[in-house]
Amino acid sequence: MVFRRNPTPPEGNWKPTPEEWRVYTLCDGRRTEEEVVRESGLGESAYLILANLLKRGLILPVEGPKELCGKLVDLLKTHLGPRAEPFVKRLQACESRETLEEEALRVALKVKLTLDKRAGEELEKAIRALFR
Repeated sequence: MVFRRNPTPPEGNWKPTPEEWRVYTLCDGRRTEEEVVRESGLGESAYLILANLLKRGLILPVEGPKELCGKLVDLLKTHLGPRAEPFVKRLQACESRETLEEEALRVALKVKLTLDKRAGEELEKAIRALFR
């Protein structure tokens, strides 16, 4: 699993230990939990720190490209119905979160400019919210 730091962490007075801070800063939305543990140099205790950070809402799990692609396909089909099919194939060809986000935004722009302005704008908002 991949974690990222919560951009809007819950209110509270968190005073991290050096070990907690090391693990927290490694949660960048790209490293897997195994990479965080290995790079922290803390061994098995890093897993406990990750669990605690997650429980406190300081980090959040990041969905992989397959899960996000499924959500994007559902969005497209909701807004475009059968006209979504050519766009679905383009999204399914993406292998990373970054390329998926770029392609999804291109699709939203194309929809806005060629098919349905309002649907394209709604898609763009939904896509940006998914990748936040």
